Amino acid sequence: VKYSPDGDLLAAGCGDGAIRVYDAESGDLKYNLNVESMTQLPTTAIRFRPTSGRSKTKNVLLAVNADGSLDHWHITSGRKLHTISEEDNQLLCVDYRYDGGAFATAGKDYKVRIYDEATKTCVSVLSSGIGSTGRGHSNRVFSLKFKPKSQDILVSGGWDNTVQIWDLRVGSSVRSFYGPHICGDAVDIAGNTILTGSW
Repeated sequence: VKYSPDGDLLAAGCGDGAIRVYDAESGDLKYNLNVESMTQLPTTAIRFRPTSGRSKTKNVLLAVNADGSLDHWHITSGRKLHTISEEDNQLLCVDYRYDGGAFATAGKDYKVRIYDEATKTCVSVLSSGIGSTGRGHSNRVFSLKFKPKSQDILVSGGWDNTVQIWDLRVGSSVRSFYGPHICGDAVDIAGNTILTGSW
């Protein structure tokens, strides 16, 4: 579940592939997206596109799915704007950079992919660390988060009991720590503090 940037809407990605969007104050169902999904596989993570001057289209929601698809939805019209498919992958997490200019996905194949929002093209695949450090994920990635106000830092975690800190300037994990077994959308950043959930 995620709140819209203005706090007026609350969206929920559901196990049947639908995305239901509610009025945050009244609790009334306002929009029903992807209700005729052919796959019926779960919507595993959602993010509202940050409000910025980069795009004229407002109320855009990014949803990733267990079938490896990634969909841009225009909530108020109910239209799917764009779909990307990551072949042979299950997508389990997604996040936008603070300015809405890029987004990241990750899932079953242990890789973090960075996409340009304007062109919807993959610009980087993060899968290993610097030199022979062995940094990078070795199991499913369930959560990732761009550092607020940073163009270059991203944190991810998953089933391999590691949290990886990625620097997009070098294209790899620059630091990691062992501990939390992350099974859902359970990584956040506040200042220089990383918060994780664990099973």
